[in-house]
Amino acid sequence: MLSRPKLSPNPSGAYIVLDPGHGGRDPGAVDPATGTREADLNLAQALTLKEYLARLGYRVGFTRTTDETVPLPERIARARRLGARLFVSVHHDIPTATRPGVYYSPRPGSEELARTIAASLGPNAWVLPSSASRFSRLYIDDFPGPAVLVEFGPTKPTSREERIARAQAVASPIVEFARRYVA
Repeated sequence: MLSRPKLSPNPSGAYIVLDPGHGGRDPGAVDPATGTREADLNLAQALTLKEYLARLGYRVGFTRTTDETVPLPERIARARRLGARLFVSVHHDIPTATRPGVYYSPRPGSEELARTIAASLGPNAWVLPSSASRFSRLYIDDFPGPAVLVEFGPTKPTSREERIARAQAVASPIVEFARRYVA
């Protein structure tokens, strides 16, 4: 039986920290046909997701809110300083990717969170442990609580409507998970 981490509220901090991947000197994946940068998509998607999480009553923080370079260890440090109880890294996959998916850290609750998010992304979404990434280890492993890295789809131009639909789809599963873990 999975032990459920008990998460305590932090009145001055954010329960959920969104981590828009890449940024600054690191553009992430780039669509060669359009020049669309993953870093820009990630930030736009994270800002849209925050709107829906906040509407559902959760305080949300960010590891970055501008196009800045934030080293991976600093992303985790910022989340901890904000009082994060859940860490959701927002990414887009390579331009040739055909479906979305979610990586999860080895921390208790992370796989369950990943599976609920993936289910909201569609029937073909994949779920993998962070150790299965092509990088062999992801920085989400350094967060002390439930942590996931969401690949929302390929790096390609997306409309505001697409970002809203994705945000609406994943906000509810994140909040349902948080309600079970946050007192």
